[in-house]
Amino acid sequence: MQWHRFRRVGLTCLLFAFGASVPAAAQQWRLPSLSYASDDEVAALARTGFIISPDWSISDEVNLGGSGGALLRDPKGWAIGGKLGYDQQMGNIVVGVLTDAFYSFADGGGRGAGYGIYRSDLNYYGTVRGRLGYSFGRLMAYGTAGYAYGGLEVKNVVTGAKSSEGLSGWTYGGGLEYFWNRDINLNVGYRRIDFDDQNFSVLPAGNDRLSPQIDVIDFGLTTRF
Repeated sequence: MQWHRFRRVGLTCLLFAFGASVPAAAQQWRLPSLSYASDDEVAALARTGFIISPDWSISDEVNLGGSGGALLRDPKGWAIGGKLGYDQQMGNIVVGVLTDAFYSFADGGGRGAGYGIYRSDLNYYGTVRGRLGYSFGRLMAYGTAGYAYGGLEVKNVVTGAKSSEGLSGWTYGGGLEYFWNRDINLNVGYRRIDFDDQNFSVLPAGNDRLSPQIDVIDFGLTTRF
């Protein structure tokens, strides 16, 4: 309960700070253009400003690991979420900070001795991280790393008992971003998330520890203000 309260308060503060920091003129939002722009139209653009990006993941595969991993199939699925952040371009170098949050639809059942008994669900995950990029005109390549959090639930489908635990760890990866036009950047990225070991009381004693890891491939549409 305390973890969920902390997460809600943190996201509320982030949204408040973001809204307070964006200039009033930028908050007069308009519908972005979807038309592809020529090289000349985007030549003078810089990757500087606040960013907002709806994102979706086509690959959420959670390697559970640990002593309890032998009782559970690795959850697989997809997720939807978004990013907020800020970038500053200096010459060809781009530095930034961002946070993202995803609602996950990744789940899996039991295996081995746990077949037909257990089920696991990755409910959500997110990160707070920095990134460092290099701009090649319309295209930017970047690396990123930082803190990661998540929520995983394991349920005994026979008894109905379940254990939901907050996860904490680290993430690293990279990606590409491309100027589609003056309003929209297309981005694709890969991240590895390594969570710390966590015990789940619903699993048998001695086999109750999981070491979740996630390989994330996501896509997004970034707008800068």
